[in-house]
Amino acid sequence: MPRLVDHDLRRAELLAATWRVVRERGVEGTTTRAIADEAGCSLSVLAHFLGGKDDILVAAQTAVYDRIVDRAFRLGGDLSGLAALRAALEAVLPLDAERAADAHVNVAFAGAALSHPRLAASRRDSHLRIREILRVCLREARDLAELRGGVDDDEVIDDFIILVEGTTLLSLVDGWAEEGRGERLNRLATAFVDQLRG
Repeated sequence: MPRLVDHDLRRAELLAATWRVVRERGVEGTTTRAIADEAGCSLSVLAHFLGGKDDILVAAQTAVYDRIVDRAFRLGGDLSGLAALRAALEAVLPLDAERAADAHVNVAFAGAALSHPRLAASRRDSHLRIREILRVCLREARDLAELRGGVDDDEVIDDFIILVEGTTLLSLVDGWAEEGRGERLNRLATAFVDQLRG
């Protein structure tokens, strides 16, 4: 009797294997053979679940971004407004091994997107999704009378993304996390949110 396969679980396992290979080899050095070997499966199984190499890279980029966003807003739980925004920042900054691993993959895909149009389009789509979620936080903050006057939502969202992407790159490339600068990242996150308060 054929073995039943949980397609969502198997796909998630293959994406996680892809992330591990990307962390080790970079996007340019990632091959379907390396992913299959990491996942302990055949190339045909990998292709069945995720398609060809470009399909795999786009799926892995989208999935890691979705994972980061999900963690950011799951961590906040029932929080809303500026509290949710602050929780989101804490969830995406590379302050522990899990967040640093996701950030590493995200940075690798950001660099690769410069020469891969499909990855670039996927990242733009991911940024549009996070922008809409952040817009909800700011709308809630405004409804709760938490925001100072004159706050421009698009500028705040741009600054949020710049803060996350910039500090992530510095942490991974220049060793901020290893040098104990996590507290500085927390202070930056708090200062970012506090300057929005009315």
